Amino acid sequence: MRYGLKALPTGLALVDHYGQKPPLTVDYGSPSLRLRQKKISSKGELLIRAVKEKPGARVLDMTAGLGIDALILASYGHHVMMLERSKTVFLLVKDALKRAAQDDELQPVVARLAIHHWDSTSPFLPAKGFDAALVDPMFEEKKKSALPPGNMQMLQAFLGQGAELQPFLAAAQALGIRRTIVKRPRLDRAPLVNAPRPVYQLTGRSSRLDVFFNQV
Repeated sequence: MRYGLKALPTGLALVDHYGQKPPLTVDYGSPSLRLRQKKISSKGELLIRAVKEKPGARVLDMTAGLGIDALILASYGHHVMMLERSKTVFLLVKDALKRAAQDDELQPVVARLAIHHWDSTSPFLPAKGFDAALVDPMFEEKKKSALPPGNMQMLQAFLGQGAELQPFLAAAQALGIRRTIVKRPRLDRAPLVNAPRPVYQLTGRSSRLDVFFNQV
């Protein structure tokens, strides 16, 4: 097996046994994330604008990944329940949350975060009636120059890319969640397979958010 987990001094890491990619460790206290958290606002963060709720909303992150989006939402004041179907990625994020909880500045943020090992194409009943759902299927970007750097390259190599959207929308609708936000590459205009058109879109520098309203 090419990839595996290893305990390093910096925390639990996903390592490439072929040695072609550096170890991936999730660190919510990194300088870049701390700076981003200090500048956080509904105007500056596309995702916060898409959720369109005052601090304190309940958001279901159906594809947690490394938990960065959830961290940003929790830093704004939202309560985020993350779901991750990969046991390996789930353990990486769980380890990162444990370390972040020991940081005085991050403790209030971590208190608004929770993660569960779950395939969110099946409704996760504890999230019933949440205010919004977030999906990042890691759609494949066709231009090599636009490949995400660093950790995202490692994560995509491990998990693969692309996912059918409709099962996520159906699961969110079954939970009575009215708004589903889907992250896609900014220039990706390929039609979604077996999914309705978004009600509207928010476009950033490298990605865009397609917003769907679910009938509940």
